[in-house]
Amino acid sequence: MKFPKLLTASLLAFALAGCSSSQNSSTQPEAAPEPHSSPQMKKEASVEKPSSEGLLLESEQKGIIPVTLEIPAIGVKSDIENVGELENGQMGVPEGVDNVGWFEPGTLPGNSGSSVMAGHIDSLTGPAVFYKLDKLKKGDEVVVRDADGKSLTFIVTKTEKYPRKNAPIEEIFGFSYGSRLNLITCTGEFNRKAKTHEERLVVYTELEVQDEQG
Repeated sequence: MKFPKLLTASLLAFALAGCSSSQNSSTQPEAAPEPHSSPQMKKEASVEKPSSEGLLLESEQKGIIPVTLEIPAIGVKSDIENVGELENGQMGVPEGVDNVGWFEPGTLPGNSGSSVMAGHIDSLTGPAVFYKLDKLKKGDEVVVRDADGKSLTFIVTKTEKYPRKNAPIEEIFGFSYGSRLNLITCTGEFNRKAKTHEERLVVYTELEVQDEQG
């Protein structure tokens, strides 16, 4: 499986600056910066993912279209907005500061690969949906549900912070033989000139292994 070049570029732009709320400042934020054209970035954007041929069909059939997200450890219970690519080629973000945005052209939660969701950290009126995302610890649960009530539980494996201009795109959005759900928000100092925070917080989770013997 490999992403089209345009799609990969959009992911790059989003991971660097896509989680800033339009209400973080008294002035409207500038558009997210275009992907940097350094040799390293070009290399990351052009990396091909391993072929998905030979994967068990069962793993490809677990995916659901998510409509709600729950993170009990930090009291999050949110609706999910489907977001895609903007006209400038960047990934969209949720309109509501209390909602989470799922990158709909990407991987379904539960399928092999890395599904990605993002949420704002704050707004002019106070904390937003992912304000406490940095409080999550290894072993905490993240639950997604579809419109029919089917749920999938993901377990936090690690959390990482990255400079907004140097996020590891392949790690966040790249192919995985397992089923991952990666959550992104802004963190760090707020840069008033750039109208965004200086860091990105990524919480990595993996689909809980179900005991099918019982």
